[in-house]
Amino acid sequence: MLNAISKQVSIFLLILALLTGVALSGCPQSTSVKEDISTQNETLEKDINLNVAVEYTDHAAAFYYAQGKNIFSEAGITINNVKVYASGVGVAAAFTKGGFDVSYMCLVPAILTYANGGVPIKIVAGTHKNGYGLVVNSTKIKGLRDLEKSGIKIANGPQGTSTDFLQKLLIEKENLDSEKIMANTVRMNAAKQLMALHNGKVDAVFVPEHFATLAASFPGMKMLLKSADIWPDMQGSVLVVTEELIINQPETVEILQEINKKSIQLMNGNPQDAAAIVAQSLNINQAMVKEETQSPEANLEVTTEIAAASIKNLKMTPDISIREVQDIIDKMYAWGYLTKHFDAREIIAAN
Repeated sequence: MLNAISKQVSIFLLILALLTGVALSGCPQSTSVKEDISTQNETLEKDINLNVAVEYTDHAAAFYYAQGKNIFSEAGITINNVKVYASGVGVAAAFTKGGFDVSYMCLVPAILTYANGGVPIKIVAGTHKNGYGLVVNSTKIKGLRDLEKSGIKIANGPQGTSTDFLQKLLIEKENLDSEKIMANTVRMNAAKQLMALHNGKVDAVFVPEHFATLAASFPGMKMLLKSADIWPDMQGSVLVVTEELIINQPETVEILQEINKKSIQLMNGNPQDAAAIVAQSLNINQAMVKEETQSPEANLEVTTEIAAASIKNLKMTPDISIREVQDIIDKMYAWGYLTKHFDAREIIAAN
């Protein structure tokens, strides 16, 4: 069984490597933070040009905010190219294909990229903990046991996504009937999940934020469970760089860590400002994600109110625990996600 799952995940990652993304431009905002970023003068005087891959979720809020407030440019970094992907597995595929220096991505796909994809990446910081939710049609699903019922349709991301991992954790924690729930589960990306839930084609969706809060705002829908209810303070997303960048431009990596920290501090201190910038960034990228997911009819517009409520479901912090990452690696290997087991310190290069 585990070997079968490992083969499926490996094949899935190879298919993902064929995916392409869409370029994105940033929002013109400004704030003076250069004096707060501790770097060597000679580093700031150099031209630092980077290609970045991010998710179309508010999991990438630290990036969207830093870009919107011109924190990168004030720190001497030019973002040459930003590509936005519908999910963390799309970002994983981008790294497998090459051409990117930096990414803000979910931890589970990052681990798969390193272990199964063989891509030499390093996690240099956390960006948030928590940040996923199970949203259900409240007229059909009152409690978790209802997910086992015949005829119930549960939408989740493909194998290898964080929500797929969390669904397995939920089944284990609550001692649910795995065969029944997995038989009720259909696979699709988050944008299509929201369309299917809105149109009554599925009864539940397991999605990352901001999609979870957006789905829960639909008439008749409710957030049945948050990821924090399954695994409190589970590492959600991380700041990832290539090993090449660490070797050739260690000062740049330090600047990126400081930018990430500064962005998170500012967001935590100015939540409404953060929500406005994140909502604006997500709305700018709506058309690009619709094209990638072939969902032209999807309404993915995010209001500032939705963004604010969603960000509250994230614990924004640059801190990351080696023990926590190791626990996730151990689970992923035990369940057949990974083709090899490894020490978390192989992938983490955080301060």
